[in-house]
Amino acid sequence: MKKKENQRIALTKRLLKESLLQLMSNKSVQNITVSELCSAAEINRSTFYNHYGCPADVLKEIETDVVADLQQIWEEEGSAKNWPMNKRFEALCTYLQEHKKSAKLLFRDSDTNSEFATLLFQAAHVQAAYAQAFPYVTDPDSKRLMITFLTNGTYHLIRQWLLEDIPKTPKELGDLAYLVATQGWEEPPKLRSAK
Repeated sequence: MKKKENQRIALTKRLLKESLLQLMSNKSVQNITVSELCSAAEINRSTFYNHYGCPADVLKEIETDVVADLQQIWEEEGSAKNWPMNKRFEALCTYLQEHKKSAKLLFRDSDTNSEFATLLFQAAHVQAAYAQAFPYVTDPDSKRLMITFLTNGTYHLIRQWLLEDIPKTPKELGDLAYLVATQGWEEPPKLRSAK
């Protein structure tokens, strides 16, 4: 009985998520009502309120699912192969390309201050990559600023690639991100003292 109930809950949530993404193709989540979402998903409002408080809660769960999927990819593939940054970035872009329709919607209405961006860049796999970044920088504040710069640039690179349908492959994006990022990862040349 419990298994059947869990399957019913999973189906209800899937229907709500799919319906929300479909509605978001025409308007932002802030303009979608519970009634509208329930009608699109063909479920009643009381069932909706058993799981969520508002449509934004459904979106938040979709975003959490995306980050969990990416975390699983990096744990199963990346850790085993000790992926460098460009391969991690390529895997991220491959996932987003495979889920392009929903990825566009997630990135369309969000920026680097959004909950989605925070979830994405605070994930363990990203933090592990950052832990290895800028090994020559010993000042924690400088390192934090450099990581902020890299994070914001990476987020907007992905966002622009998705929203403008820029014809680059995930591998090309991974190589591009690596090229940009490593300019700051290598120790800068020492300044020569004037004689």
